[in-house]
Amino acid sequence: MERSLSAEAVAPRRWGGGAPVKGLGYAVARDPGGRTDIPPRVVERVAVQAVREVPEAEPARSRVARAWMSGDTVRLRLRIAVRYRRSVTGVADRVRSHVRERVEWATGGRVHHVDIEIAELVR
Repeated sequence: MERSLSAEAVAPRRWGGGAPVKGLGYAVARDPGGRTDIPPRVVERVAVQAVREVPEAEPARSRVARAWMSGDTVRLRLRIAVRYRRSVTGVADRVRSHVRERVEWATGGRVHHVDIEIAELVR
């Protein structure tokens, strides 16, 4: 007796739907796989651009951002310059919030911590 393979056994399952499997009910579709690695240097550049988008702040003259990543969790250290006669803590809070939002949007990761060092006051 010869056995023939059904179309379900030969054709790969498509994402999003399960095919009936005899004795098991519906099979769950597998994740298509793969992973995206984002180097810390890319996260640092996103953070520096986000600092530039806050009107009362600008990147410091020396290395502005350092990023550490563990899985999809990001920790940042920023060095910024604050415009003179602005509230340093207020500007730091706005920078922290904006950088967190931009980095999470760009990388899909979660920003766990943002340390900010006020490196200088500028006019």
